[in-house]
Amino acid sequence: APRTSSMLAYTPGIGEGAMSFGGKGGGKGGGMMFAGGMSPGGGGMSPGGGMVAGGMTGGGMQASAGTCCGAGELEASSAGVMMYVGTGGCYTTETTYKYVGPGAGEFDIHAAQTQKSRMPMLIGCGVVVILIAVVALVVCLMMPTTSTTNKQPISIGPPKDCLLWGDPHVKTFDGAYPNFYGQGEYWIVKTKEVSIQGRYLATAYTNGLAATHQIVIGGTFILGNKLQVGPMENGQITCNDQPFLVTFPSQGMCGAEVGYNNMGIQVDNAPSKLEKHIVHMSDHTLGIHVEIFRWANHINARITMTPRAGETVDGSCGNFNNDPNDDTTEAIIARMGGK
Repeated sequence: APRTSSMLAYTPGIGEGAMSFGGKGGGKGGGMMFAGGMSPGGGGMSPGGGMVAGGMTGGGMQASAGTCCGAGELEASSAGVMMYVGTGGCYTTETTYKYVGPGAGEFDIHAAQTQKSRMPMLIGCGVVVILIAVVALVVCLMMPTTSTTNKQPISIGPPKDCLLWGDPHVKTFDGAYPNFYGQGEYWIVKTKEVSIQGRYLATAYTNGLAATHQIVIGGTFILGNKLQVGPMENGQITCNDQPFLVTFPSQGMCGAEVGYNNMGIQVDNAPSKLEKHIVHMSDHTLGIHVEIFRWANHINARITMTPRAGETVDGSCGNFNNDPNDDTTEAIIARMGGK
């Protein structure tokens, strides 16, 4: 009896190829096309750009592995995924991954560390600097100020001494020797900054003639303070009418530095065997130094000053103009008077 079998037919074609008969397979190729019939496991191969297809086995279609086409190829396996790898290339098998949750590896999760801002520190430093500046300004404003406008001398000669001793004899800055025998209060030295006054009183030891009993020092050069010095027996030392330098020796401040000791050269040699008690006051800016010698009932004094340009000086010590002729007793009293 005749047996029916699948027929293979070769049909040359260009472009789309030809349809083959003998099965249900068919397709387009780049040249000739072979079509395989439907058979359990059978298949056909197209050697020039055709497609290979396996037969129907077990209710599914299985593609043969390892088969490749020339122009655009497909590669398949039972466990792979068909992927396109480019024009003119082949399809290869690739494995894809997706995240399914944290694993149990050796890495720990840490919060990201961020650099702290320096702005709070900078602001704090700025506040501290401002506070320090404010405190310094307040302290400066609260400090007492003293005017030194008048304490800028221009010397026009060497320092000179004025001496007072006895009943009282005077040697002026210019070398004259006036005498003030009557009682009263007189200017000894008067300038714009310096005020030195003397009180002349009669004593039993001077046969009724006056002697220097008290000297008072004041003026802007000691910032408006007042220093008074009297004899040992009937006088005292005060600063602004308060007891001052009550021990011997001692020192203190009364607008200027004041010392009390036995250091100094006497003005009068008569009491040379007696213990010396000398009060010293100095102002180096003006170039003035005052020494007051305290004796039992009277005082002697040495006043050292430096002549300055434009300064007006007058009193019992003279007018300090390098001319002794106008430092007579009469001329001084006429200019300065007495009280």
